[in-house]
Amino acid sequence: MFRHTLMLLFAGLFATGSFAGADKPQRVQDLQYGEVLFHFYQDDYFTAISHLMAAQAQSQLPHHRDEAELLLGGLQLSYGMLDEAETRFEKLLGPDTSLDLRNRAWFYLTKISYQHGLYENAAKAFKRVEPSKHNKAMQAELAVLGANIYMAMGKDAAATEILDKTRAPEGWKEYLQINKGIAQLRAGDIKAGQATLDKLGREDASDEELLALRDRANLALGYQLLREGDAEQARKYLNRVRLRGPFMQEALLGAGWADAERGNYEAALTPWLRLNKLGSKQPAALEVRLAVPYSFAQLGDRDRAIYFYEQAIEYYDTEQADIDAAIQAASSGALLELLAQADTHESGGWLHDAPALNDIPSGRYLVDVLSQHAFQENLKDYRDLGFLQTLLNRRLANIDLLHGMVDTRRLAYESRSPAIRKRLEQHQAQALQARWEALNEKLATLQQKKDPLDLATGKEQQQLATLDKVEQILNHLPDNHRQKSALQDKARWLRGILYWQIQADYPARLWEVRKQLQRLQQPVEKLLATHHTIEQALETVPNSFNGYDQRIEALRTRIQSLLPAIQEARNHAGQQIFQLAMQELGARRERLVSYRAQARYALARSYDQLAGQTETEGAP
Repeated sequence: MFRHTLMLLFAGLFATGSFAGADKPQRVQDLQYGEVLFHFYQDDYFTAISHLMAAQAQSQLPHHRDEAELLLGGLQLSYGMLDEAETRFEKLLGPDTSLDLRNRAWFYLTKISYQHGLYENAAKAFKRVEPSKHNKAMQAELAVLGANIYMAMGKDAAATEILDKTRAPEGWKEYLQINKGIAQLRAGDIKAGQATLDKLGREDASDEELLALRDRANLALGYQLLREGDAEQARKYLNRVRLRGPFMQEALLGAGWADAERGNYEAALTPWLRLNKLGSKQPAALEVRLAVPYSFAQLGDRDRAIYFYEQAIEYYDTEQADIDAAIQAASSGALLELLAQADTHESGGWLHDAPALNDIPSGRYLVDVLSQHAFQENLKDYRDLGFLQTLLNRRLANIDLLHGMVDTRRLAYESRSPAIRKRLEQHQAQALQARWEALNEKLATLQQKKDPLDLATGKEQQQLATLDKVEQILNHLPDNHRQKSALQDKARWLRGILYWQIQADYPARLWEVRKQLQRLQQPVEKLLATHHTIEQALETVPNSFNGYDQRIEALRTRIQSLLPAIQEARNHAGQQIFQLAMQELGARRERLVSYRAQARYALARSYDQLAGQTETEGAP
């Protein structure tokens, strides 16, 4: 599950900045980038890619430009677009890129080269990664990756050296140990490799994954000791393998051979007979069909040896017929038909669970090949291409709906544009603009005159008018009127008080008028701009409809051109799946033929020995 594991690791690196050893998630500063991450963490990778590319095209990721490139490269890598992902990662290796991003780019370039089988390039890229010394988990991940690269290159000692220098953090200790033990054995350091695997095989484990890893270490060490001829020590390690674990059958077979190598064929029958009763299809269960009668033959019990040899031949004949039927069923397309039914319609088509192959005869023989990296890579491609094919066919079927949407907008324009034009012809925006300009000019004139009475309120103007009338009345009174002079003085005093108040408030009133005019300026200008925009839209919208029609037809043409290429690529992936399945079935058939031939030869020899013994006993 290289891709799924890679994306889980990629998500962890990307969310927390693992190369930098950050403890807190990075802050998302661009809304569009947050939306992309939402789809990404929902395993909706296709939508994440679409939104990310759209946001990049519209320059909507100013704060996450490099992180977006890294994320897009990782998503392309998940879809098997290795060349595109490599090109994108190489763009992040410039001098302006932060050390953290360069490290992550080198890390994924290492992964890409390793996946391509370009081990020399992978080793060069591996040396360029400089993770934080405080990030032990990333150091462990890099150590395992580097060890696998060097072991693939045949440099087992270098792989051992890398693993020796790496401190195992929590959760990585067992993986480092088993890789280290294998590298030591391959490098010829048998004692060190045995010691490493022995230590791993004796450690306590709390979960099923670690228990299986411990069983795997004990099994590997047991078979290594068998190859070296140390059957007694091999039996000790094989006994540690759980009888309810995934390596039970190999352990039972090896335990029997360990006893047989020591000449204790009776003891060898105990694990072999148990394995023989399982009726499994795994290679260990096939081999034990020969091992059981062989053990009886070595014990001198030729009757039971003949019985089990005959059972083995009958079993091999049945299995060979079943495999021939499985090969014929796979050749007829039943395998790909089942895989097609397993296609996911979710974005990205991730292979979270292996498809059930119980419905076809070849299914029970493909358990091992189904877990292989090559098979799952091709199956992932097959399902992803199926998802894209379904998506494009759906989009192609909706092309006419897009034309309908454009026609609807065209009709809406034709029905609404006359009323809009009529409103525009009333020139309301221009009238407001003219009125504002007139008020602005009037204010400029008032500022030049500097007459406080020009900014008198309505009440103050009414009071001034009243005083004018009072003065006129007083002027018509006879000069000998006894209160005329006193009333005129009082009227002048009131006028003075009123004028003083108006003049005192003049600066504040002038500032308030200026502020109100400035406040009105922006909405008036905005209204005028909107008016011009609507006028321009009325002229340009009809032409845009024609542009949409052309773009929709261009999309139709592009989809139609992509579908054959996708179908061809899917056929190729399907053919690869078929070939891998046929290779596995063919190898199983050849193994059965070999076992059957050995069983028939051993049975014939047993009959000959039994006949010879009978003749000897019957001789005078």
